[in-house]
Amino acid sequence: MYSIFERSGWWRLVAVHGRIVLPLWLLTGCASYHAQPLRDHLPAMAKVEQAMAAALRHNHPASAHPVNLHAPLSGKDLGEIAVLLNPDLRAMRAQIGVAKAQVFAAGLLPDPQLALSADLPSNVAAGYYNAYSMGLSWSLASLFTRSADLHVARARAHSVQYQVAWQEWLVANQARILARQLYYLQEQEAVSQQAAATTDQLYRTSVQNLRLGDATITTTALRQIAWLDSQDRQLALRRQVTKVRQNLNKVIGLPPGMHLALRAPEMLKNFPDAAQLVPLADSHRLDLLALRAGYQAQEARVRRAILGQYPGFTIGFSRAADTSNIQTIGPSIHLDIPLWNRNRGVIAESEATRAQLHAAYTARLFQTRAEITALVADLHRLHQEITPLEQQVPQLQSAELRLRSAAAEHNVTLIDYEAVRSQALAKSLQLLALKQAYAEQQVALEMAVGLPWQQRGEWR
Repeated sequence: MYSIFERSGWWRLVAVHGRIVLPLWLLTGCASYHAQPLRDHLPAMAKVEQAMAAALRHNHPASAHPVNLHAPLSGKDLGEIAVLLNPDLRAMRAQIGVAKAQVFAAGLLPDPQLALSADLPSNVAAGYYNAYSMGLSWSLASLFTRSADLHVARARAHSVQYQVAWQEWLVANQARILARQLYYLQEQEAVSQQAAATTDQLYRTSVQNLRLGDATITTTALRQIAWLDSQDRQLALRRQVTKVRQNLNKVIGLPPGMHLALRAPEMLKNFPDAAQLVPLADSHRLDLLALRAGYQAQEARVRRAILGQYPGFTIGFSRAADTSNIQTIGPSIHLDIPLWNRNRGVIAESEATRAQLHAAYTARLFQTRAEITALVADLHRLHQEITPLEQQVPQLQSAELRLRSAAAEHNVTLIDYEAVRSQALAKSLQLLALKQAYAEQQVALEMAVGLPWQQRGEWR
């Protein structure tokens, strides 16, 4: 007595066509599942320092001596380290792998479809046979749109690569800006600390002289006020230094409490006008290149949507036997009739998205040109403010030292000395603040132009 499987005729179907189906299954490589659990622990300090050393060796490949992470580092070094260690950038770079996988998927051909069925008559004694049918079909619709799908995926992959590179550029220059800000804040803190030590010494001397009757209450009170002001200024700058250092460590991807020694920033005095920098930005800024690639991807989507309005074909081949044991073999074709839909909704959405991207690119281009013009104007203004202070501040500092000695010998009044000392201190801090702003705006201009460091010679 045969089993249901044997009676149905499926065994004949498998026996006849198994020589074709089974090798196909064997030739198609099947992917296997591998778990990838999340890790919630942070890298050890040793690994962080190894990554920093690797970034510095990448910057200075000709250097034969080992990298000293405790030596003063330049903004360029910190920028490279930030690109390597920043957690957000490492997560964003995974998008490149996704985009490449989408390109791979867009180029794959569709798999054929195999359909098997059987009809089992309830009364086999009446001379009926078990009927079966087998059909093998393949959709040709994707063949007509494969080129457009590949164009979309490749353009999107280029857009993602440019977007990731632009974010790396922003993070690197943000680290450079914070490094310059931290350097000049530390310089201001050092000046304020020296001023606080001076006012503390003068105040203690005045208190001692007041006890001996050699000073007045007015003199002691003025020195006490000057000492309190200097303490407040020093503590305020210390808070700023701590905050900026933590922000810098966060951008780079370092532990919050890590201290890095910084090298003095390079200050450029000459730079072209905005009219010369704007064309460079149009051709070098990675975000503009990303928008162009995204627009090209959308152009391909519009073309893909247009192709989708044409009918899709599916061809096939079938073999069947009915309950009378009549064997049939024949081809088949399925055709989608574009009667009502005609892919009009997808076409309208694609064209509207293309118009939106066009407007976004125009707006970004306008914003870039306005930003470069404003930065160049700010740099010119800051340069005009810095130049006279660089000439006058050393003279004020020298006069303050001479008046300090004269005040100690009671040759000048305390009010006169305090007026000169406070103004000399204010102008010194103002000069450092202006240099800080100039250094930050200089990096901001390089960021807006979008030129890598090795290509800055083009506009220096």
